[in-house]
Amino acid sequence: MRMKISFILAVSAIVGLVSCNKTGVISDREESLLVAFSLGGPAFTADVVTKAAAVTQDNLNAFNVAAATGTAGSADVNVWNCAFTKTGSVFTSDKVWPNTNPGYHFYASNAALTLGASGATVAATDATDVVCAYLPAGEVGYKSTNTLSFEHIFARVGETTVNASAGYTLSGVSITLVPRTGGTYNLFSGAGKTDGTGWSSVSNGSATGIANATGGTKANDIYLVPGTYELTASWTATKGDYTQTFTDRKKSVTIVGGKVNKISTTLGGGAEDIIFSISVSEWGENNIPVNFDI
Repeated sequence: MRMKISFILAVSAIVGLVSCNKTGVISDREESLLVAFSLGGPAFTADVVTKAAAVTQDNLNAFNVAAATGTAGSADVNVWNCAFTKTGSVFTSDKVWPNTNPGYHFYASNAALTLGASGATVAATDATDVVCAYLPAGEVGYKSTNTLSFEHIFARVGETTVNASAGYTLSGVSITLVPRTGGTYNLFSGAGKTDGTGWSSVSNGSATGIANATGGTKANDIYLVPGTYELTASWTATKGDYTQTFTDRKKSVTIVGGKVNKISTTLGGGAEDIIFSISVSEWGENNIPVNFDI
């Protein structure tokens, strides 16, 4: 999911504004000379599913921006790395354009940025909804309004729905996954990707149950690194005098980054196939069908 933030990079007539610290309220004249950001774009207008910790237009009050020169992703050269905070309706720091075009490219995140030769990185855990943006030099307008397109770097697992095959009742249902809970994310290599590209040094959490014991729909909101996950399912199916228990049936599914992934399946007995489905939308839902072999 992308969050678009427009910003103005204005030519400076001010001397000595070199730090990332400022105090007080800036004047209209100062604002016109400083780098200023305003929020916009479809990420802030879409009808989305959020929880209290999710980054939204209303609660994004500051983010970090790193300006760099050189070859992005392989020979980045740090110029500055600074926090932008909300002042009125815009986000500002005290950074200004040089008198000649420096050929900047930009990295931005609500997490702390570390800029190295291979691009900017953030250390991210599932405790925080981290959003990131990369703006290539070729898309930067010198002394003009530019747009940062922010993306949620985590995926989310939402509702899991377990249906019983016709004539069956279910008990002892268990569906688990082991979430990857964080790691180091590279804003250059991960930009525009939803499959886990850009992540390294990833940490695993504990096996987490995502289904109700008797089926139906369970509400989840699990943040995790996107990519391929193995679901493990066990259940007991009963139909009249027939009862059979199935244990540790496994299936791989793809959890999409920047989406809430909704999982659904139909379980039964005998030789029936088990299918899980996953659907996705913009911080809304990704429905995933999954088929467990009996």
